[in-house]
Amino acid sequence: MSERSLRSLSLRLGAAGLGVATLVGLALAAPHAAPSAAAAAGGRGASVPFTEYEAETAATNGTVIGPTRAAGTLAGEASGRKAVTLSGNGRYVEFTLTAAANAVTLHYSVPDAGGGAAYTTPIAVYVNGAKNRDLTLTNKYSWYYGGYPFTNDPGAGNQHHMYDDVRTMFGSTLSAGTKVKFQLDAASVAVTVDTADFENVGAAIAQPANSLSVTSYGADPSGAADSGSAFVNAIAAASAQGKILYVPQGTYTVNQHLTVNNVTIQGAGQWYTVLHGNRVGVFGLGEPNSCGQGGNSGVSSNVKLYDFAIMGEVTERNDCDQVNAIGGALGGGSVVSGLWLQHVKVGLWLDGPFDGLTVSNNRILDVTADGLNLHNGISHVTVTNNFLRNTGDDGLAMWSEVNADHDNTFSFNTVELPMLANNIAIYGGHDNSVTDNVVTDTQTQGGGIHVANRFNAVHVSGTTTLARNTTLRAGVLDPNWQFGVGAIWFDAQQGALDGTINVTDSNLLDSSYEAIQTVEGSTVSNVHFSNVTIDGTGTFVLQLQAGGSASFTDVTAAHVGASNPIYSCLGGGFTITQGGGNSGWYTATPYCGGWPAPVYTYPGDGNPPTTTTTTTTTTTTTTTTTTPPSGNLALGKAMSASSYTQVYGPGNANDNNTSSYWESANNAFPQWLQVDLGSSTSVRRIVLTLPPSTAWGARTETLSVQGSNDGGSFSTVVGSAGYRFDPATGNTVTITVPATSQRFLRLNFTGNDGWPAGQVSEFQVYGS
Repeated sequence: MSERSLRSLSLRLGAAGLGVATLVGLALAAPHAAPSAAAAAGGRGASVPFTEYEAETAATNGTVIGPTRAAGTLAGEASGRKAVTLSGNGRYVEFTLTAAANAVTLHYSVPDAGGGAAYTTPIAVYVNGAKNRDLTLTNKYSWYYGGYPFTNDPGAGNQHHMYDDVRTMFGSTLSAGTKVKFQLDAASVAVTVDTADFENVGAAIAQPANSLSVTSYGADPSGAADSGSAFVNAIAAASAQGKILYVPQGTYTVNQHLTVNNVTIQGAGQWYTVLHGNRVGVFGLGEPNSCGQGGNSGVSSNVKLYDFAIMGEVTERNDCDQVNAIGGALGGGSVVSGLWLQHVKVGLWLDGPFDGLTVSNNRILDVTADGLNLHNGISHVTVTNNFLRNTGDDGLAMWSEVNADHDNTFSFNTVELPMLANNIAIYGGHDNSVTDNVVTDTQTQGGGIHVANRFNAVHVSGTTTLARNTTLRAGVLDPNWQFGVGAIWFDAQQGALDGTINVTDSNLLDSSYEAIQTVEGSTVSNVHFSNVTIDGTGTFVLQLQAGGSASFTDVTAAHVGASNPIYSCLGGGFTITQGGGNSGWYTATPYCGGWPAPVYTYPGDGNPPTTTTTTTTTTTTTTTTTTPPSGNLALGKAMSASSYTQVYGPGNANDNNTSSYWESANNAFPQWLQVDLGSSTSVRRIVLTLPPSTAWGARTETLSVQGSNDGGSFSTVVGSAGYRFDPATGNTVTITVPATSQRFLRLNFTGNDGWPAGQVSEFQVYGS
């Protein structure tokens, strides 16, 4: 499957030449530390073929809601904790494309009808002002209530899981600069829009050589007839003949499980080939019956599933019903790649013991339980480059019930908005790895990354590796405990958690409560933190609620919400061993008392600056946010840009924080960044910076300076030239401006040899 890989929503952290673990103030797509240029170019999180646009940053006459981290609210469940509500016909959100696209996935919410009843409502799609089509939105797959395992009855309270996704292809390619508007023309209810994922889908994949077509066995691509039996017969024939089973473009109604072994199933692409039905799923041998009892036996091997979608009809969570998209035991070199899994209970629930599987390049959306779970003695499985959003439980999990999961890897995945539990969790097992992932916006009863002896799992042993991960707005206020859960947390509920756990080269950003937590039962020990940047906590850096020990080397913290960075009522029950390079978090006298309300001072989170306290190993320094020298005429002034990527908006370029930055759309020069000084002002000098020299490698950006007094007609103030940002000189350049008076100053970028986009950390303007 040929898919163009954009950096945008891939949340990749890979600008070239970056230093190790210096992500202070950076978020989703922030560059990451890397020991070499090649490693830096790899980045973190899934590399996906779409660009994600946030509704709250688009043109709209609707109501921007948020930011808030309150559970059970439309803004709280939205990406970045903000969205736009359209209430009344004529209300719209309009996105301007920064890259060509022929398809879109809209993440949205419509109100609940009550009592489990479902209804639909239209939203019109306009392209450059002309109506293109209507999209049908529904509440059928959203809105759950009560406590686990949940209900559709609003009377149970605790509303959650309020969003869903709908996708469509436009029929032609829309060029960069096209305006795509979603507008209520005939809707009877309010609609909330969170994000729009635009992409350029390639042509359908043709039937490969040495293959059979499922249509030759009677499968109906129109979806009018049930094709279950045709698939069963075609799978058996392809397996017996050693041929590929090809599933042409179409929507096939399949209301049953399809058992597979020693067979390759190839679709025409996840946008073209759809298996849809009430109980649709592809299962290996070893599929259990209700609640894990009975079922068939054995392990499937050499199963290859490529490039199709499975769209279920699951509207509840029933843990005794095997209504998952992919299930059973798939080992022996099996592959699941390029699938779109939506409206099922679990994307992939795999039951072991078995060995040897690769799960890659999949999208898992809007499921009622886990995104993926490796359950019971599964080994040597690589889960890589998958994008997950709006799961009903853990995004990615390993659960070593009965037998230990071991030697598995979760790498380069992006996990957004799990509605319950953790973005990524390891329950027991040994020698497992979680590396190079990005996890965001945890919702309830969980954190970003979790390691635990819980749920009757075989205890954690060997070495567990958590490396080069980024958490953003992870962790929550647990509604049962009534205290915060950490962005990374360790639970010893069912026995001492004492296997080696190495947390390295990672970034815990804008954590909703504490960054790191130990809790429950026995002790947590043998945990080692190295090269970890903590920037932004609602409360503490460390919340120690279980005894034990941990070592810390090159661990830094900033923008800490609590006045004391460590919570502990353990006395000497937890030993902190410090290596070199720590700053901003250690105190010899931890806080022990009532739980403080979170305070958010992370740059760009929409909250006003507040007084924060930072500490070192020997002293405590209180730092209050103050106004910098008045000489910078651009500070706090209105910023705008031709485009931006992820959370790297133009406001980052004059927030007096060199660690946050603006970044334009990638591979789309020219791009511009502009400041409105408020009135015509004498300008003589511009100073531009990139993030600290320890974080970003050298690069040359080619740009010119333009000026205007009306915001419409711009003239060249300084001609185009290459400016070298070099760590040796603080990643700062100064541009001398001929005597001029301008209200608007615009930097027009045409090149960057370090990353294919315009990038500025601070845009400073001086009159002298």
